[in-house]
Amino acid sequence: MFSDSEILGHRFPGGRYRIAHWENFLLTDCTTVDQLPDGLVHPIAMFHVPILGSGVSISELFDICGAQGPGSVGLDGYDWEYFRPLTIETDYLASGSIVRWEHRTDHHGHAYDSMQFAIELHLESEPTQLVARATNTWRFRREPSSAAFERFVESDHPQAVAIPEFVVPSVDAQRMKTMAAILRDPYRVHWDREATTAMGLGGRVINQGPLNVSYIVNALHQFAGAGCVRRLTVNFHRPVFDGDRVVAGGEVLPDRDSSGHRHVRVWLKRNEPIADEVLISGRAVIA
Repeated sequence: MFSDSEILGHRFPGGRYRIAHWENFLLTDCTTVDQLPDGLVHPIAMFHVPILGSGVSISELFDICGAQGPGSVGLDGYDWEYFRPLTIETDYLASGSIVRWEHRTDHHGHAYDSMQFAIELHLESEPTQLVARATNTWRFRREPSSAAFERFVESDHPQAVAIPEFVVPSVDAQRMKTMAAILRDPYRVHWDREATTAMGLGGRVINQGPLNVSYIVNALHQFAGAGCVRRLTVNFHRPVFDGDRVVAGGEVLPDRDSSGHRHVRVWLKRNEPIADEVLISGRAVIA
C-alpha cells in the first residue's frame, strides 16, 4: 500500500484505447440486450475503458490503495458524463489521477478509506475534443470489515412520469465471468464461489457494479433510444447476487435543463427477500 501522500494526486501513465467490435459485442451481451445500432458502444464501457486506457488496471488500483482481500473493496458511486457517444474502432486518449483519499468511519464505527479517481477521454484525431469523463468512488474497508452500505432515502416527485421497467429475471453467473475477463478484474467475489463462501454469503457470486448499472441504462434506452444518456450518477446500496431477479426503472422529472435535456431519477430494485429493496439509486440526464 502506498503512503497517503503518494495516493492522493497519483497520476496514471495515460495512453490510448480502441474499443474493438468483439469487445463491445461481448460487453453488450453481458447486459442481456441486443447490440446497439451504428457502432455505438454500450455506455457501461465507461467503467473499464478509462481505467485501462489511462495505463492502469483494477489490480494496480487495488495494490495502490491496499485492498485486503475478498470483501474489502466496495463501490460507493459512479458519475459518468458523455459529451458524445462512444463508438467502436475509434482511438481515444485517456488521462487521469486519484482526486480524493480520505480516512473515514462508517455508521458502525468501522474504518474505511474513500478513494475517488477521475479520468477523461479525448479523441486521438481531435485531442481537444472531450468525449467523456468518468469519476468513480471506491471504498476500501479495513478490519473489522463492514458492508457499510448507505441507506436509500425516498424522495417525492408528484409530477414525475415513470419510464418502462427493465427486468432481469435471473442474474447470470456466467455473464459475470465474461465481464470479469473484459474488465481484467481480479476480484474473486465475481467468479469464485469459495471466496464468497468464506465471506458468509453461501457461495453466491456478486454481480459487477457496471453490469448492475447497465440494467438502468437499458431501461433508459428502452424509453429514449440508444445514445440518449448524457450523464449517469449513481450510488450503490446493496450487492446483487447470481440468481437475483432485479428490476431497473425511473421517473422523468418535469423540468428540462438549459440544453433541453430531461432528468430522470433512476433505481435498481429487487423484491426478495425484502419487497422493493433499493440496490442502486441515482440520476440520469437524457437527450
